[in-house]
Amino acid sequence: MFKPIAEERNLVMKRLFDSDTRHAWLLRLVAFSLVVTTVMVAAVACAEEEPTATPVPPTATPVPPTATPEPEPEPEEAMKDDGMMKEPAPLLDPDSVAREKTLIVMSGGQDGRYPDWENFNNYVPGGVGGWHTGPLQTISEPLIMFNLLTGEHEMWLAETMDISDDFSQVTLTIRDGVYWSDGMPFTAEDVAFTFNMVLEHQDSMVHTAEIHLLDSVEVIDGNKVRFHLKDPSPSWWVNTLTSNHGLSEQIVPKHIWEDKDPLTFTFYDPGQGWPVSTGPFAVADASPEQKVFVRRSDWWAVEAGFKSLPEMEKVVYIPQREESARAQMIIQNEIDAMSMAPVATLLNIFEQNPDVVSWSKQEPPYGYLDWCPIGLFINNASDSPIAKSKDIRWALNYALNRQVLVDNAERGAGTVAFHMITPYSWFEPFEEVLHPIYEKHTVDTTDHYDLMEERMTAAGYERNSDDMWEKDGETLYMNINFPTWLDRYGVHVTKQLQDAGFDAEMDLSPGGGAEFGRGERDYSFGCKGPSGVLGADPYYMLSLYSSATFRDIGEPPINPWATARWRNAEFDEIVTEMSKIPATDPKTMELFEDAMEIWFEELPDIYISQLIIRHLGNENHWTGWTSIDNNYGVLHPWQQEFLKIVTNLKAK
Repeated sequence: MFKPIAEERNLVMKRLFDSDTRHAWLLRLVAFSLVVTTVMVAAVACAEEEPTATPVPPTATPVPPTATPEPEPEPEEAMKDDGMMKEPAPLLDPDSVAREKTLIVMSGGQDGRYPDWENFNNYVPGGVGGWHTGPLQTISEPLIMFNLLTGEHEMWLAETMDISDDFSQVTLTIRDGVYWSDGMPFTAEDVAFTFNMVLEHQDSMVHTAEIHLLDSVEVIDGNKVRFHLKDPSPSWWVNTLTSNHGLSEQIVPKHIWEDKDPLTFTFYDPGQGWPVSTGPFAVADASPEQKVFVRRSDWWAVEAGFKSLPEMEKVVYIPQREESARAQMIIQNEIDAMSMAPVATLLNIFEQNPDVVSWSKQEPPYGYLDWCPIGLFINNASDSPIAKSKDIRWALNYALNRQVLVDNAERGAGTVAFHMITPYSWFEPFEEVLHPIYEKHTVDTTDHYDLMEERMTAAGYERNSDDMWEKDGETLYMNINFPTWLDRYGVHVTKQLQDAGFDAEMDLSPGGGAEFGRGERDYSFGCKGPSGVLGADPYYMLSLYSSATFRDIGEPPINPWATARWRNAEFDEIVTEMSKIPATDPKTMELFEDAMEIWFEELPDIYISQLIIRHLGNENHWTGWTSIDNNYGVLHPWQQEFLKIVTNLKAK
């Protein structure tokens, strides 16, 4: 009589223990339901066996009553009933927040508009700019926060990290008491889901760091997750689990994303409260003209005793304006933070507004040495003559006078670059082993027309009547895309190339950088990082030139800097070996020298200068900006470290 109930109970329990989400609340809920159901069925059976006052003729075949099991509750509802889910607090009305409680940041976009303002999915092309302009710095939090200038790290969403002795496993313990903004708990399941999603779609996604080195992810329990690597990698955690540019660490909520297509899902729907995040702010409004974030009074970090509530109640990100317009806005205290500005503009701003400061205050170099050296970048997988000939690439190198370029573009406050790694103090021993390579190839700050002539002749070119390099009746045409923030280099670079006989043209059209990233352009001018990050380099920047990051033309790069599309089997072997040992291992120096011998021989890119980050903070409304005297992060509103600034600033 009770067999159907027993079978149903066994089936429910089997489904429960086969489930990936074995939460305690579900165990209790199912157990309670089974007890109640069994008691009810037993009571009904006893009643049937008792005699009635008036005998009733028996039916042909009495059918025992069965209990209809109630449908399992949705995870959100079940957690709410069990007390595990928190009711989100109501959000502030952004229009009610006064200016003195608002932080206004100008960063990203172009010509006063954010083209990708509706995309909050940072893993797909088109979403990167949208994610970096506000969400990354206000609503999102990393597993581990990294100080890019010092190499120090702070455990954030993750509380502890354990790395196996052979560097093949990394185990994170997620901090207790972390909640998504919709009240759902943040667990190891979210972390594992995110990394499995990225691992599955790595060939179609961007900002995946070194996901290709990941073999599998294992959830140990509700707050512990273990990463199994394909090969030992001492620096994998730095490149992939921290705020150090990798962005695989931007965890998404499994309960929302698990039934979505991660390649098309924008994660934006104000009606459903999307995007959902863990950070101290929530999206109040988004449009091409601005993104508005309001402070969450229920930010998990406050109750957990991890952080204090930010003093500002609202953060507004607005897109870039033309250089003189944005200068006037910070002079007039209309904005509190501003991205890159050339030295001449900075000096004018400092003169008119003493409250405006850079990372080095109002003193040269008016910023800090960045990890993203500037150069002329080449799509080595294209059909261009330059991609096919290292002689022409070296000829271009000899045509450029780096010192003149830097002096003109940086007003005497710049530093030249010969390769992809920023010369921080820890890099000095590595720089020493490069000196013989410089001497062999005549690498220095000036131009060398005699060597340029030799290389161009070796490539089969000769000067035509216009003194331009020509082969088979065609000049060597170069349409070089320059981003607006580096346009000060554009005129000088193209002029030097033209004077040397190259048919070079400066192109400032928007979208050129994205096209180059997909391999749809032959040349671009920009910067490549994250170079010079202690604990990850010199390996990581070399890895961006390895075949592991190669993408076919038309496909997005694995990250914004893996655009060389250059492959060399011997170089790959060296970099792979380097990935398996710590940067402090003496063998690293030998491998670095061997790799750079090959890199300089082929010269897939031509580096010119070091990038100096000259972002500005305005002390008119907010004080406590990170600086050379108080280096707790980077004054860089595009990076996730800006979250530390948001949580540290004090109202004036």
